[in-house]
Amino acid sequence: MAERQSQSNTATTDGPSAVENEPHQGPPSQDGSHGSATREKWYSVTFSVPWIVRGAETGQDAINIAVSEVGKRITSASDRTRNCNINVQSLGCNDCNSRTDALLLVSKTALVGLLVTLDVLASDEEAERTARREIGPHLEDTPLTSVDISRKERTN
Repeated sequence: MAERQSQSNTATTDGPSAVENEPHQGPPSQDGSHGSATREKWYSVTFSVPWIVRGAETGQDAINIAVSEVGKRITSASDRTRNCNINVQSLGCNDCNSRTDALLLVSKTALVGLLVTLDVLASDEEAERTARREIGPHLEDTPLTSVDISRKERTN
């Protein structure tokens, strides 16, 4: 797991839930799709990502910093990706039916559980591998656990 050094004043928004990345679409092919091969479709791939934040005063500071840092790293993805959403994972209690953010803060060091959802242009069998290849180098030494892969409906 990667450890990141941060100052608690780097995130100023109050409770970000997602970072949007505008699609980098190349010119459409003759059939109107953006893929080089007709078998490539848009897939939504969700990864569970643990993120360590140092120097956080509060849990909300840690969440703000984690979402900001991951968002900055992923925004440089290629034209095979679009719409990168970053959310804080939620943990549930079966006894009291309550939910809380996946966050542990001890001595100004926090572990924040994030869900990173990325739309990738790929074939059926390659969607997860393509998503890992696109964001993995930007999140060096951070485990990416695949949570969900689904085909996106056709959008304009």
